Amino acid sequence: MSDELPTAARVSDPGIRALYRLENRWQAWLDVEAALAKAQEELGIISNGAAAAIARGARLELLDRARIDEGFARTGHTIVPLVWELSRVVGEPYGGWVHWGATTQNITQTGDLLVLRQAHEVFLRLLGEALRAMADLAERGADMLIAGRTHGQHALPATFGYKPAVWIDEMIRHVQRLREIAPRLFVAMLGGGAGTFASLGAQGPA
Repeated sequence: MSDELPTAARVSDPGIRALYRLENRWQAWLDVEAALAKAQEELGIISNGAAAAIARGARLELLDRARIDEGFARTGHTIVPLVWELSRVVGEPYGGWVHWGATTQNITQTGDLLVLRQAHEVFLRLLGEALRAMADLAERGADMLIAGRTHGQHALPATFGYKPAVWIDEMIRHVQRLREIAPRLFVAMLGGGAGTFASLGAQGPA
């Protein structure tokens, strides 16, 4: 089984492509399991000490890949074999608190958003590099006369530097939109089975 997700083939940047590997995705899911346990312990949903134990175990290099792969082959389930293995590594008395009250989508969708947030940061960096390149073009072409065009034909004279300046103006607005969407997009999705919070008790909505 390849560790590279099918979507990675669509991305040329090595920084983003590296994020879309199976191991990185699994680690993001483990990070969500650890964060969930921390929040649950703070709210008194799970036993004291469980969160630290789960966080210590939620490192992919500590898990047995062969056990996970065998579990996937046997169950065909998206995350259960990973949860089983994390519970085994955490051990008694806290292993039973792993994934407490959560449903599959709570972990996978939130974890995938963590990966997307990493890609978002890389993408903003790449846009910054593009903006700097366009700014260089605008400066070097500030006095370079060209024929302006409209309706597919020559029109009033313009400068080459004006064209990348327009691109910069457009791109800055797009960067602003990407930054503004982050606090709305990168949030946890958690509600337990069917999104009812029933499995999390009275503290679930907290």
